[in-house]
Amino acid sequence: MPAELALQFDHCGIVVSDIEQGLRSLARVLPIVGKTERFDDAGLGVSVQFLRDASGMVFELIAPLGDKSPVKKIAATKVGVLNQIAYRVRSLEAGAQHFRAQQALPIGTAKPAIAFGGALVQFFYLPAGLVVELIEAETFNHDFNVL
Repeated sequence: MPAELALQFDHCGIVVSDIEQGLRSLARVLPIVGKTERFDDAGLGVSVQFLRDASGMVFELIAPLGDKSPVKKIAATKVGVLNQIAYRVRSLEAGAQHFRAQQALPIGTAKPAIAFGGALVQFFYLPAGLVVELIEAETFNHDFNVL
């Protein structure tokens, strides 16, 4: 992997039908110690909230927002609930070139994400069957509140 790509792990995305219910469910099982505010992003068709566990692992709860939400079917069927892993990158263009060179297919176009201060995000489907989100926000930090 090119050194200039500098993928930095950000979170694992989990689709839920309802953010509050998803938080309660995970907090009963996992050592969740912090959460961000909830972000309703009409441009992406999702509501999201980030959680952090005691080890520092970050999870993104993703719920459908509207009838045309890209995660509506996943939330209803509970198939593909572990939706994606996400990495912050310096350059989305460089990340996209690298992923395409490895036969990863873009899922739609890059779009701004409210949860990342308007930074562009883009999703890729890897040949191994995994979805990876690239976030053009190399130094972004989530603002967690203690539970």
